[in-house]
Amino acid sequence: MRRAIPVTLVSIGGLLFGFVSGLILFPDPPRQGVEITQDEYGKRWPFAVARARLRCEGKGAIILTARGDDYAVNGMAANRYAPIQALWKTSILDPSSRAA
Repeated sequence: MRRAIPVTLVSIGGLLFGFVSGLILFPDPPRQGVEITQDEYGKRWPFAVARARLRCEGKGAIILTARGDDYAVNGMAANRYAPIQALWKTSILDPSSRAA
């Protein structure tokens, strides 16, 4: 029993060291998601960009990435990202209109 405690502590210490090392070496997990394009949606495409990537974070935050910037699609993402309205066309009825 006397030997079990140091072995357990060393094992826990090794696991902790490995976990922290992994966080330091790989701080940001790869961003995955689904790419969506204006070609897929045609006239119904509401954004001022031709393509974007949708992804989920945490327990339900939905984020749209366009031009390298992230935008909140739903309320779960609203406190961390800019509102998606910044990407909307000024008029959905006029496909040539673009948001500034």
